[in-house]
Amino acid sequence: MPDSFLTCETIVFAWAIGGEGFTYPPHVGLSIGTSIDPVYVLMEVHYDNPAFQQGVVDSSGLRLFYTPELRQYDAGVIETGVWVSLYHMLPPGMQEYISEGHCTRECLQESLGQEMPSGVRVFAVLMHAHLAGRAIRTRHFRGQEELQHLSHDEEFDFNFQEFQLLKDERLLLPGDNLITECKYTTKDRQNMTWGGLTTRDEMCLSYLLYYPRVNLTRCESLPEINGQLKFIGVKEIQMPATTWPFIIKSPKKYSNLSFTEAMDKYRWSKNRGKSFNEMVLQLPMNVRCSRWGQDEWSIQGTMVSPPEVKSEVKPPSMVCRSASEPHSGVVLLFTMCLTYSIVQIC
Repeated sequence: MPDSFLTCETIVFAWAIGGEGFTYPPHVGLSIGTSIDPVYVLMEVHYDNPAFQQGVVDSSGLRLFYTPELRQYDAGVIETGVWVSLYHMLPPGMQEYISEGHCTRECLQESLGQEMPSGVRVFAVLMHAHLAGRAIRTRHFRGQEELQHLSHDEEFDFNFQEFQLLKDERLLLPGDNLITECKYTTKDRQNMTWGGLTTRDEMCLSYLLYYPRVNLTRCESLPEINGQLKFIGVKEIQMPATTWPFIIKSPKKYSNLSFTEAMDKYRWSKNRGKSFNEMVLQLPMNVRCSRWGQDEWSIQGTMVSPPEVKSEVKPPSMVCRSASEPHSGVVLLFTMCLTYSIVQIC
């Protein structure tokens, strides 16, 4: 197995439970065989078996169809939303809790400004959350004005997730800003819900299919952790931080607890959860702005404030459908990641 598989993160295509086959528009395709295309692909499968069923055998896979006729544009994928991390946390007992993941104007200004100043065109979106998710919107801003949503699902159902082809392609310009907004309910949960890979953890992501392809794979954010810890009264963490999750030093009631244990120990209420939510949405954000492979744009890791929004667009009304119960069997999430080989002439 190539060593680069160990750090593979660049998404080629994603599939989630309930999705059907996807066909690219006739003028766009997934490029194969050029100098910047992958030599290897890795299919990553996330399994969930909450009922602990025995003897389950999986033969899942992806069938890819190709055409010998070159299409006009090469497609790319940008993962946007909340960077998957324990810093993304939801208090228990909440009827509604909102998370926002930002594809910041700073990231799009640097990446698109250098790669494609005229912008790229988004033609499909896959919105993704887990079992606590109830609604997702992919919001689009230019300056301080909000444009029509790229996509939205006001009755999100974990069991039915698939790419939404946009009725009209959307131009994404340098300096634009995207917000993936996820609404959750944790009213039946007793402990914190954490950002993570299992279905009982949470995610808040939008996968954008677009063209022409540029060197941008992730455009995400993560709320600053110090403000979240300060909310529950944490004063100091143990330094150097040599463990993960890191350990609290003071006050005494949290001493020697990990920050996740401290968050669970805090006495949450509906009012405290609401205040925490309002505070988190105003916290500075850590920018994640990634290129292919393990490379990063220079803006990655900087802290920025959430954008000021002068006008807000309401999503159009929808015909509601009843949400089904989560499957008790195996739940799959596919991601195909790029790895690269480099040939040097000496």
